[in-house]
Parts: sequence; C-alpha cells; structure tokens
Amino acid sequence: MKKNRIKYQFSLKSKEELRDLSHEELLKYVEDLQDNSIQEQPPKNSSNSSICPSSEIAPSKKKSEKNQSLREKSNKSVGGQTGREGVTLAQSDTPDETIEVPFTLESCKKCGCDISAIVAKLKERRQVIDLELSSIDTKITEYISFSKICPSCGYDNHDNAFAKSVTPNVSYGKTIIAMVAYLSVSQYMSNKRIVQLLSNLFNLTLSEGSVNNLLAKASKLSENEISKIKDILSQTTTIGIDETGCKVDGVKHWHWAFQDENNTLIVADKSRGTKVITDTFESGFVNACVVHDNYSSYSSLECVSEQLCLAHKMRDLNYAIECDNTKLAKGLKELLKEAIKDDKEELTRAQRVILKAQYDKSLEHLLTMPFVEKSLGAP
Repeated sequence: MKKNRIKYQFSLKSKEELRDLSHEELLKYVEDLQDNSIQEQPPKNSSNSSICPSSEIAPSKKKSEKNQSLREKSNKSVGGQTGREGVTLAQSDTPDETIEVPFTLESCKKCGCDISAIVAKLKERRQVIDLELSSIDTKITEYISFSKICPSCGYDNHDNAFAKSVTPNVSYGKTIIAMVAYLSVSQYMSNKRIVQLLSNLFNLTLSEGSVNNLLAKASKLSENEISKIKDILSQTTTIGIDETGCKVDGVKHWHWAFQDENNTLIVADKSRGTKVITDTFESGFVNACVVHDNYSSYSSLECVSEQLCLAHKMRDLNYAIECDNTKLAKGLKELLKEAIKDDKEELTRAQRVILKAQYDKSLEHLLTMPFVEKSLGAP
C-alpha cells in the first residue's frame, strides 16, 4: 500500500510552533500539509512490472513474504496426472549383442541336491542401453580431381568440379559445422567447452578460432532458411515481438524475437528502436495482429491490429493492487485470468462469440467501479 510522506520543499513546524498558532492558522497549516503530501509507491520488481529479475531495484523478498509469481498454483497433485499415458522403457527384440550369464551353481540352494547335470532353461532377460563411443570417430573423405594436357597448345585443363563445401587443402564437413552451431546456439556452450566436448567424445581437435570460423560458415549457410522464415513471418496472421538485452563481443546489444506459432527469428542489434523492425520487415505485417508489451518502439507499427501482452498487463495489475488495492484492479486481474484459461479450452467459433460478449459485459461493469485518480498504479 502507499505510504504518505511530505515534499521536501514544505517546512514542518515543531510542537512549540504549533501551540502558538491560532485556530485559523492551524487549519491553513493542515491544508498546506495535505497539499504538500505525496504518497510513496511500492517498489517495482519483476512481478509487478517489466523489470527483468536480474536487474531488480527492489530489495530481495523475505522468506515470509508471499511468492508474487504470475504462475498460479493449480489443484493438481504432484507427479503424473490421471489419464496421462505413461512411457515405459521397453526391451528390444533385436539386441546388438547378447551375453549369456554363466550358471555356476552345482547344488540346489534349498535342499543341496546335485543339479550339475540338469539342462538350464531361460529364466530372465535384461537389457542395457548405452552409447558405443568407440565406434564414433572422425571420417576423412578425400576428393581427387584430374586434368588433361592439350596436345595442341600444352594447356593443362582442370575441370575443378568440386562441390562448394569442399575447399582447398582440408576443411570440416557439414556434420561438424551443424554440431558446433547446435552446441553454441541451442545449448549456449562457450567455444572453449565446445572444443573440450568434441575432443573428449569424438577425438576431434579444433581450436576456439576454428569454432568461430565454423559458426560464421554456419551463419552463411543458414541465410536461405532465415530468408524463408522472414517471408513466412511477414505474411503470418499473428506475430509476437519482444526484445531483451544481451552482450555481443562484450558490447551491449538487443536480441529481438519475432515469433508465430511455428517459426522464430532472432535478430541481434545495438538499437532498441523501431528501425530494427522496419529494417527486418520492410513491408511491415500486412496480415497480422502484432502482440507486444507496449514499448515505445512499437508505436508506429505497420500491421492490421495490435494486442498488448497479457503477461505484462498482469504485472501492471499486480502493481495497481499493491498501490491502491481497488476492486477495479482486482476484478480486471480475475477477468484476465479467466480469459487466459478459457482461451485454452476447445470451443467453437460461435461459443467464443458468446463468451466474448459475456467478457465485454463484465468489463463494462468493472469500469463503473471506483478508482484512484492520477494513481501511478492505475491499470
């Protein structure tokens, strides 16, 4: 909740000074006191604003304080849920190797009778799944070309019909390039750790400089696919955009994420401005509803419509409740929670039209409730 404090420009009177004031002077002093009082806002953090957890200015939460995560606690029990299809590790009918465990008993463990002449029967099969790293090794493929000397002029004719990926002398193949790119981009491994992993698992010697070169090569080889993703996203009907800070070679950059249901494009740029969007998608989003967090860079988007990110709105409502604790803010939060839950239900188009009308009616009712004017926490 808000706490009152006095503007530093206003001079507070001592108890002795107050006793000397007349009734009219005391009333005037109280009025001035009210005019110069301001209300402190609760500190902003990752649960009630867009501040990322790593840079929160708010003090760390005490253990006794309630967790303010936007993720609501469900009524589900811990572990596998009712109706869930379990997956059991199944034995293979065609094992690569079969090892017979020798039968060493010569007498019955219960009565001591001699069983050495009895023919053993199959009792149990157990299987172990493992990786055979000794069979994984580097494969060196040599490409040789030929030339012909012209009998007339003596010119040495070389067809030079090597594939583009086969560069002079020695180069790394597409599998190594793909693995280096995967470990770096998808698994966020440093160049040093990539070098160690390839050496330990595959006896492949690379330098950190070679990893850099392979990543650059992978980037160039990915240009066609990146272009396809950009084309798809420029024509999609719903796209989400967000940006987050990052470091590129120790310099502050921004990772921009453009995403629909099936495709994601990430662009690194020093700028956090609209120019990044217009440079990446020159024609804008001619068919799309763009979902964003209302950051100023999205104020001039070329698109069909816009939707504010509900996660950010939920944080804003958390802050509004902390500031004023009004029924309006609480009701709006509950309405959004219900909408998010209903969106996951399998409903027909007609059912969703009826549901939207009900939400509109609920929203109209909420907007008639009292609210605190000029509040920084107003939703």
